[in-house]
Amino acid sequence: MVERKPGGGFACELVLNGDVRADAPAALGRRLAEDGGARVEPVYAARPAPGRRSGGVVEVATLVVTSAGTLVAIIETIRGWLTGASRNAGSGAGTDDGGTGGGTGTADGSAGVTSITVIMGDDKVEIVQPSTAAEERLVEAFIRRHSPS
Repeated sequence: MVERKPGGGFACELVLNGDVRADAPAALGRRLAEDGGARVEPVYAARPAPGRRSGGVVEVATLVVTSAGTLVAIIETIRGWLTGASRNAGSGAGTDDGGTGGGTGTADGSAGVTSITVIMGDDKVEIVQPSTAAEERLVEAFIRRHSPS
């Protein structure tokens, strides 16, 4: 499921780390779709049985992204989304989405997310904002390993 696709596209898995709000995976998924992620799907740990209501479908804070674009574009979107999280974390600011975000945290659901792990096959890298020079080198090496020659 997590692999290079014919024609230069790819699929990867994103794991949100930290005190992840319930709306964070969907918010990041929307941002990725807007910024060129061809398809973004949440990964569920459990779904309700047919005919039963969900008392709480257990959603793992994981997304599968299938894209015809580049890995660089996905990582830049993740960095931008995390920058919003770090900018808004602890500010006590409400939403800026016209009040539809529930009144707490950020409009994009990023509050509480401290990092995102990008997984491609058996390889992974953690994106942290703000990142150190060493982390930047790790991300660049990950991109090189997974970019067409």
